[in-house]
Amino acid sequence: MLLQVGPIPTDDINQWTRIARRILCELKVHPGDLDGVITDDLLDGWSDLIDTWSTAAAECAPDQFCWFNDIDNEQAEYLLHGLDIGVHSTVLREQLTDDEVARHRSITLTIVQAFIDGLSAEGRCQEHLVDQVRASFGADLDH
Repeated sequence: MLLQVGPIPTDDINQWTRIARRILCELKVHPGDLDGVITDDLLDGWSDLIDTWSTAAAECAPDQFCWFNDIDNEQAEYLLHGLDIGVHSTVLREQLTDDEVARHRSITLTIVQAFIDGLSAEGRCQEHLVDQVRASFGADLDH
């Protein structure tokens, strides 16, 4: 599937990747209510994607991060499902201040929407997960 993130301000994705790396490190050590749910494979998949975005952002103009690439449908589903569970977990909420949540919410929603858009374009096989994630995030998503 084609995953496209952006266009968004480059500084926003840089800040998001920094906090996302911190969260991944903390989840490896203290998974809390995600113990047994968030796997090393999931954390590694997100870590690889975050590293890719960080590298791409270093090559972008300050106000124009836009990244797109094909990723495997099953990997996309796996990453989106993990993100959905993680964002709504108690342990993640405990690791972030209210200010951090507010500051990074729009980029997180942009990323969720990018996965939804990419999976939706692939057809009906991904429809159940897409509907589940849309319901989970509700009206906060673009469409």
